[in-house]
Amino acid sequence: MKRTALKRKTALTARQPMRRQCTAPRRRESQPKPRKAATQFRSPIYLRWVRSMPCCVCLQDATDAHHVIGLGWGLSGMGMTAPDSFAMPACRECHGDIHRDPELQRHQSDWLLQIIGYGLRQFPAGPIHDALLGAQAFIQAKQETA
Repeated sequence: MKRTALKRKTALTARQPMRRQCTAPRRRESQPKPRKAATQFRSPIYLRWVRSMPCCVCLQDATDAHHVIGLGWGLSGMGMTAPDSFAMPACRECHGDIHRDPELQRHQSDWLLQIIGYGLRQFPAGPIHDALLGAQAFIQAKQETA
């Protein structure tokens, strides 16, 4: 099958380099760059201890330290993880269930307060104790306003 040549209705213009147009708004040089959030509490020692506790949901051996999500507290979100003082023990299956089930997410504050209470007894002084006290006060204030 033979193809026929297509005829142009308009003549070609002189060749010019293509200009790329950015769809994102340009930032002025005088505007300050957004800053990263303050460093959050991170403690491998505390997370290891959290994983040694039984799962908050099914009371089996925990394999994961689940960081609180979905409560609207501003602690987690896209690309963000809550501080380690807001972690609770969960087995692999229950950890996935907590991420999928909003009903389980509503219980996170109660589980956290329970784990924080145990943690305060386990770590009687130091930076872990201080972070847990701050997390406990934060959760109690959020529960009072809810």
